[in-house]
Amino acid sequence: MAGHGEKARTRRAAKAPEGKSAAAQRGEAKYRQILDAARDLFLSDGFDTTSMDAIALRAGVSKATLYVHFEDKDDLLLALVDDECRRCGPQVLWTAKEGPLDLKKDLRAIGTTFLRAFFDREGLALHRLIMTCASRYPRVAEVFMKAGPDRCEAEVRAFLRAAQSQGLLNVPDIALAATQFLCLVQGKIILKWSLSLEVPSEAECHRMINGAIKVFLAAYQPK
Repeated sequence: MAGHGEKARTRRAAKAPEGKSAAAQRGEAKYRQILDAARDLFLSDGFDTTSMDAIALRAGVSKATLYVHFEDKDDLLLALVDDECRRCGPQVLWTAKEGPLDLKKDLRAIGTTFLRAFFDREGLALHRLIMTCASRYPRVAEVFMKAGPDRCEAEVRAFLRAAQSQGLLNVPDIALAATQFLCLVQGKIILKWSLSLEVPSEAECHRMINGAIKVFLAAYQPK
């Protein structure tokens, strides 16, 4: 699976003119129709039982058009995982800005944005699809990690570096600290979410985030 999907994306990227995405070149509307159809069918019928014929029919496109956009079903799955992680996963947690940071306020905003992603029902269904496919198709797990958890941790690392440069934190291992903070924030939410158990109320989420900040700052705020 890894070879086909990767080659297809590399080939499409090479064709894209400078300043214009491959998706835009191929036709954003058709591309989106196909992704939406694949998502609906993969989530309702399963990846293995869904055919490219069924996807083309649901999307309202010809098979020729489908194969212009995607080399095969594996390639389509990888594109869908990447797209859905960005759409349903945590939004941007932090971006660099001018001026002094408000440490607690910014950490609270990061934690709140991160947690919101775990209340999305479509995201839950996608998560289950990824878990089902990842053991057989390692590339699916790689795409998921890059578009989801790895991207989130990278943004938290950027924030921690900025906070440290302003003397607000003393963090010997930025990468470890970023992982620790997100783990403190999420607690058992991912597990409950995966098992379709009742998720915490807004008040409970605030309590969890505030507790995470308290523990985190106790470890890394200069004494």
